Amino acid sequence: MTSEKMEIPLDLAWFTHQLRVALVSLYDPSTIRHSPLAKLFEVERRHNPMFALQYIVLNAIEALKPIESMPASSRNWRVYQILRRRYSEQATQREVALELNLGLRQMQREENLARRTLAEYLWTTYQLENRIKALLPGLIQAIDLPAVPPMHVPSASEELEKLRETVPAQMTDIEPVIREALKTLGPSLASLGVSVVYKAEESLPRVWSRGPVLQQALVSLVSLAIRYTPGGQVCIQPQVEPHQVCLLIHTATKLQPPVSLPRDLHKSLQTVEQLMQLCRGSLEIVSGGKEGQPFAAKIILPTLNQATVLVIDDNADTRQLFRRYLSGSHYRFAGAADAEEGLALALELAPQLIVLDVMMPGQDGWALLGQLREHPQTGHIPVIVSTILPQEELALDLGAADFIRKPVSQTALLSVLDRQLARVSPKPY
Repeated sequence: MTSEKMEIPLDLAWFTHQLRVALVSLYDPSTIRHSPLAKLFEVERRHNPMFALQYIVLNAIEALKPIESMPASSRNWRVYQILRRRYSEQATQREVALELNLGLRQMQREENLARRTLAEYLWTTYQLENRIKALLPGLIQAIDLPAVPPMHVPSASEELEKLRETVPAQMTDIEPVIREALKTLGPSLASLGVSVVYKAEESLPRVWSRGPVLQQALVSLVSLAIRYTPGGQVCIQPQVEPHQVCLLIHTATKLQPPVSLPRDLHKSLQTVEQLMQLCRGSLEIVSGGKEGQPFAAKIILPTLNQATVLVIDDNADTRQLFRRYLSGSHYRFAGAADAEEGLALALELAPQLIVLDVMMPGQDGWALLGQLREHPQTGHIPVIVSTILPQEELALDLGAADFIRKPVSQTALLSVLDRQLARVSPKPY
């Protein structure tokens, strides 16, 4: 009875493995031609088994596309996007991770889930359970179950790298981060009889940071402070300075402060400093032994203004994709569906950058590029031509500042935007 219960998942495990091999080499004839899946799907005797197998896999991926009314943030859309970009279009894992704002480790988990979903769909749709038993009677004995990996305790540097991979940087409001950090520290503050003096600043500018990492840095720093001021106060003072926000954290107690900071405090501060580097900020120790102020430190975070990017493209899906790419970044999206609307918005919004498609109905992008270059209100704005056509030289000859070929990844888009913005704007964005 036990072996009968295990047979189906082991068969499915073998199939999932073979499907993964086929997916990563979907357009490689030497791999696909010899895939055992051709026999399993009964296409090995067709005129072109490789194309037949590709057709089955690609159709299955498209069959998993959710209905348009389903929220874009749903699990079904995530599965479909990963399958389409990774395997139908053969994008790299890093590219897709960046497009979906995922860390690499999270991306690997999501990709495994997407492959399992595809495998289960094919398994059920083509009724492969019976076929695989008939074709591969010795399959169960041939499968090697994976060994249990040895336990590994990650080092501090590995933990920091994991944070870098899994927590994306984005525009962050500081006020909620401070509130959550203080909420976390509530029990510690109560047990040591320490009060917190903090006046909320609603006008604090947003920063380009990793919110959860910044919160952990605050928790760690304030936790260190309250250890050296039992019965005293911890003060958090936001300070807005040109191009940066500072959080001054200092303590006040009636007890005599220590002459120097303890060794473990130095080590802990090094960790906080590393967390701040992940947040694109820094840590400054202001005082470690003043009378009545035994500890004072300053967190420094650069502020970033959002630059407006006008995307002129008649394809609504492309505009929606670019909107998602720019969401949470230091760029503000604006979209136009044709040349006429694009020129009007360029004059109205005065964007810092323009991304222009050339294949549009009515007036094409080349004509609009000329208008933008000649108009006194838009001639200074860098125009980045984005098209499926290999026309980089033509675009640059006609006055484009840069060129990016479709399909466009989030990494490529942000890279070209950063490059062009750095050339024209002395302000920090």
